Amino acid sequence: MPVKHWLFPDGKSPVKTKLWNWSSNFVCGLAGAVFKVYLEKLNYCKVYNKEKIIDTVDQVRKSGRSLITYSNHDSCIDDPTTLAMLRWDHVLNGKRLRWVLVADEICFTSKTLALFFSLGKAIPVIRGEGIYQKPMDYALDKIDRGAWVHIFPEGKINLEKTYIRFKWGIGRLLTEAQQCPIVVPFYHYGMDEALPTKTPYFPRFKKKITILVGNPIDFSEELERLKHKMTATELRKHFTDILQEKLYALRKEAEELHKVRKAEEPHKEDS
Repeated sequence: MPVKHWLFPDGKSPVKTKLWNWSSNFVCGLAGAVFKVYLEKLNYCKVYNKEKIIDTVDQVRKSGRSLITYSNHDSCIDDPTTLAMLRWDHVLNGKRLRWVLVADEICFTSKTLALFFSLGKAIPVIRGEGIYQKPMDYALDKIDRGAWVHIFPEGKINLEKTYIRFKWGIGRLLTEAQQCPIVVPFYHYGMDEALPTKTPYFPRFKKKITILVGNPIDFSEELERLKHKMTATELRKHFTDILQEKLYALRKEAEELHKVRKAEEPHKEDS
């Protein structure tokens, strides 16, 4: 089943492509500014190891290498956590912001929504269609062009915060890229309190949000070595399993940090 509202330009018209890029930069910058203020000023958002993601974003831009970030998925607005980790000069420059894989049946239900999310660099994925679908090809193409792509490999909002086996899409993006991307995991707590997944669905304020950024990972050498020993399927599974282990290793530390912050008074928070 194809994506109903696929609005990205095909590149055949330079004028349309330029107009699209300008509009996308505007939407990304505006939405980015709104969400960054919401997270940092209207809530108590603290990012641990922020310098790791900032330095990586700066380094990959200079080198032309691509970046994959991935995280847990606890609420409907987890994607803006990437904005809280960045400097303002990153947020206001749409070209430097991430592409993100989202659920087609949630974010692209109408042409208006599809236009907004497309301009916001969201790529609609049809759940159940597997890792070889047009949106995944599009994301892989962005990676091959040196872009930053964020993905939620759990594949859905994890309402119960239980163990969910990662989907293999992240393994495909990593192993089939022309040049192995740098990968950065991060785990967050509190986003489901800022925007609950139960009614009433409206943003809350003065909630504590904790984000823990992991170490950047370069799989280049391991991937090159294993390419001669494993099939494509085995490679995807191998690296997907490793990435899952690394994210859940962050979970315990992030949970402890969040518990400590929850026990503190709001005026003691350092945003």
